[in-house]
Amino acid sequence: MLVIFRGPPGTGKSYLVRRLIEMRPAFHVVSRDALRAAVVPRPTFTEEEKSLIDDLVCHVAGFLLDRGKDVVIDGMALSRAARVAQLIEVARCRNVAAHVIECTCRQETALSRIAGDDGSHPAGDRGEALYQQVRARFQAIPSPRLVVDTDAPTESNVAAILDYIEHAPREAR
Repeated sequence: MLVIFRGPPGTGKSYLVRRLIEMRPAFHVVSRDALRAAVVPRPTFTEEEKSLIDDLVCHVAGFLLDRGKDVVIDGMALSRAARVAQLIEVARCRNVAAHVIECTCRQETALSRIAGDDGSHPAGDRGEALYQQVRARFQAIPSPRLVVDTDAPTESNVAAILDYIEHAPREAR
């Protein structure tokens, strides 16, 4: 299966992915941040560079799915519906379930989390300005998804995610 986490910066995507991996260690994480660090030693965070890395995320996810691995996508806001659709298509072409997890929280929470990074987050362009830009361009998606409010307790969110990916009806896959 392919599990796709999306949401603006600071909404807890990576944190929930880490918690999910604790519960299901067989998942392979494809991280935009890790790929960027491996491919672009001094990133500039231009749209062209981001598009290249996003394309690589799709290719790596497809590569792993072709080998029968369960994959989790992390580190991408996926604010554009077309990019989410592209990832879903990667799964569909392989007859694999795709589950979208959309992370939300109060703006104050996200900005507090971002401020707490002290510039240590691998996405060097992460900040309040990026958060506002992503929120402004964030598009709704037509495909089924589970929306989790990361202001809620982590344990209940992880339980909801596990229930969703394990029991989603076929049409949600």
